[in-house]
Amino acid sequence: MISRVSAHPSLRTTNEELQPARQRSTPRPPERFRGARVLDVAALAPRDAGGILDLAIEGLLARLGPALALALCLWLPFRQIAELLGLSGLDGFSADLYSLAWNALSLVPLGCTASVVASLVGDALVDRRAPVAPGLVRGLACAPGAIVLLFLSQIAALPLVVLCVAPYFLVQWLTFAAVPIYVLEGDALLTPAERERARRSVLAYLAAFPRRIGRALARSFALSRGGPALGRWVLLAVIGQLVLGGVLELGAMALTYPEAREYLRSQLGFGGAAAELALGAVAGLFTALSACLRSALMVAFYLDLRVRREGWDLELALSRQDRDLAAAPEAP
Repeated sequence: MISRVSAHPSLRTTNEELQPARQRSTPRPPERFRGARVLDVAALAPRDAGGILDLAIEGLLARLGPALALALCLWLPFRQIAELLGLSGLDGFSADLYSLAWNALSLVPLGCTASVVASLVGDALVDRRAPVAPGLVRGLACAPGAIVLLFLSQIAALPLVVLCVAPYFLVQWLTFAAVPIYVLEGDALLTPAERERARRSVLAYLAAFPRRIGRALARSFALSRGGPALGRWVLLAVIGQLVLGGVLELGAMALTYPEAREYLRSQLGFGGAAAELALGAVAGLFTALSACLRSALMVAFYLDLRVRREGWDLELALSRQDRDLAAAPEAP
């Protein structure tokens, strides 16, 4: 057994991977993966806000094709509906009521996008070779829960703005990791007895839905607490959401103004319904990109919390070594 362990090349860096993050050298991929686009587990070491942003962008780029394709399928029809409402004049009927209804309806494509991107990006950040199809299926299956979580954290928390802005942002911070927790941990949020009952009975399966929602929120609160986590979240919110995502959102919002529409129609050289549909498609693209980026930031923030709080990178390294040991041929 000793000769088997020492002969396996993937175990030569075991001692280094088990050291604290500050004492690790620059991660070097194994020989058989060198040159391939595979994210090493050691890259999940604790990071600052800039490192978390880099991790989110790297994971999103690894799954940009399927993530953006599905987001476009959700946001393009949604934006086209908004364009039709604008042409009919319903958006001016009651500004406050229209804005509230728009925000509530937008949770459907936003929740579906967040769920699918969390599933795809989460798999990519752990193992770039992970298949895409199971991630898509899991993300779509968890979409209703993600919609409920976003409703609780964004729409249901709006009355806090009337009292004071600080409690609302406090809720946004503490629930930022709730969707990735719900999607990526899945049935692990339930006890073994609850999982067994859910497999046997439809009623028990439905009863497990609010339990997973509540436990995902509670776990997000527990992982996100502390001043350092708050500081990293504020920087991510400013740089990632307001600067990067905000530029895309502003581009989508600018296309809703009549002056911008008239200018673009004159530049494109066509008008009528065709121009409105084209502008709605571009606005949908910008909104889909912004939603994908926001969801990737959630995943990277959640993974960093797990690495800091639970040493999850070391658990992944040990599980990888166990898999390599099981797959290694017996020494003669």
